[in-house]
Amino acid sequence: MSQSGEIIPFESAVQKDPYLDSRSRLTDILIRYCLIDSYTTFKSHGARYPFIDPANLLPNTGSPNIEQPYQNTVLIFMLDGGLPRGLNKHFRLRGSNQVTWRNIQRLAPDIDAGEYKSAHCELQSPEAERLLRKLSRLDYALMVERDKDVFSLSHMHVKVERLTDNAIKDLGKQLGYIDRRLFERGEDYVDALEAKFFEYYGFSQNASGRKGAAAMAAQLLDDHVGRFSVFVSSQEDCRLTQLDEGDLITQYLLVRLDEDDKAALSAVLDKTAQSGLEDYVIDVSDEGHPIVLFRVRFRRRNPALGAGRGVIDRSLTEPWLDIADQAVLAPLTGHLPAVPFAWFRG
Repeated sequence: MSQSGEIIPFESAVQKDPYLDSRSRLTDILIRYCLIDSYTTFKSHGARYPFIDPANLLPNTGSPNIEQPYQNTVLIFMLDGGLPRGLNKHFRLRGSNQVTWRNIQRLAPDIDAGEYKSAHCELQSPEAERLLRKLSRLDYALMVERDKDVFSLSHMHVKVERLTDNAIKDLGKQLGYIDRRLFERGEDYVDALEAKFFEYYGFSQNASGRKGAAAMAAQLLDDHVGRFSVFVSSQEDCRLTQLDEGDLITQYLLVRLDEDDKAALSAVLDKTAQSGLEDYVIDVSDEGHPIVLFRVRFRRRNPALGAGRGVIDRSLTEPWLDIADQAVLAPLTGHLPAVPFAWFRG
């Protein structure tokens, strides 16, 4: 991202790699489904959308985790290839949960699959978005795998089977916070390490359900897969989180701009003469505040990269994430460039 405030092209406009192109397509679908459609559902029911304050942008800032019934949820694993054999014991991929017409009828009889065709599973298919929306309502996860250069939805109802204690232990040993055994320094230390495990993946310390499964999946895939992406959205925080093999954690969310933010964003856009604020506004609140799609990327700080001698206890109380960049996106008007915008100024 440019530090000078220059406009940066939206990711999907510059990617040529089949994996990155397909991931961009999937990201667009999930932004519409998890964020924009959810917002529309809140509004249609006359419910207040749970916009956050900038101060609560980072995980573990004390913001409440209240389940929102109108929020669309999703958990998707995308692999640049197939699942390595060594992970079969952790990811339940079987013939019984492959995405086929017969399995959809058996696992999700309430879903209308009368027009289903196997070609609809390909991410580049015009029907892929409709199929993903239907199957995302199921429990557990969906799996997208690559066969040659084609990325397709291969499995549904995918369970991640691993003990949380084992995941925490592996991270603790990797970073040097424990030597051999998880409880070698007592239960309080394990509780602190567990909170940091979830923060390491961009979640609050009491993450559970889909977010807990997403963290464990990302940890396992990072050890065995070259390129992967984990997408998760839950009813607790109304964000879409993307985890992959890289150093950054990406989250998308809807934010409501106050008057100062509106003026600052307009000033950035005025410098480019490429587009106006109206191209980036999804809706306007009853109070007249613009609502926009916001992307934030977190980087892991030194305590999350390995413990130093003599500072282990302190490292479990310090923040493990910093903000790497912030931008406003415009998904409703084509692939307009991302606008660097420091909504959080802490």
